[in-house]
Amino acid sequence: MTLAYTHFPPGYRAPPKAPRLRSWDETSPYHKNRPLRAPRGHTVLPLLRPPITWQNVPRLERVTVHAMVREALEDKSHLHVARMVLQAITNVRVTTHRAKGSVVGWGLREGRQVSVSAEVNGGDMWDFVGKCVDMVLPRIKDWQGVKGSSGDSSGNIAWGLGPADVALFPEVEVNYNM
Repeated sequence: MTLAYTHFPPGYRAPPKAPRLRSWDETSPYHKNRPLRAPRGHTVLPLLRPPITWQNVPRLERVTVHAMVREALEDKSHLHVARMVLQAITNVRVTTHRAKGSVVGWGLREGRQVSVSAEVNGGDMWDFVGKCVDMVLPRIKDWQGVKGSSGDSSGNIAWGLGPADVALFPEVEVNYNM
């Protein structure tokens, strides 16, 4: 998925880092006893992030799988199919969601059911992630991987799969004769 862990072999010594704050030069008597300056290019000192080691590697707590079905605006049977596919893939009960507001350009009206989602925890979560990483993602043509910038500051990572990619899950049976 995304590589956040950097391995350092035993005996490795990191090169010394420059101090975060710059000192004042002694060219003026007004520089004496002043607080240290921020680094160049920053007016505010950036926050320190602890380096990720083998002791503090992020762990998965839950996986949320969400699908917005545009075709459900005209025909609700598409939403039923998406619900069944999501339930087969995740092995978890799926919930449907209604539109919170109207969007005229999309033909979306408030209160219409347009999406489904499943929240996967525990063993089912590891099964789902294993299927994604081992079976589905390697089969996708021109798969570039999950970008390191696709996450947010809370530790969430998001990526999308198209309908042809969802068909690569072993639980989904696709009828190509249609």
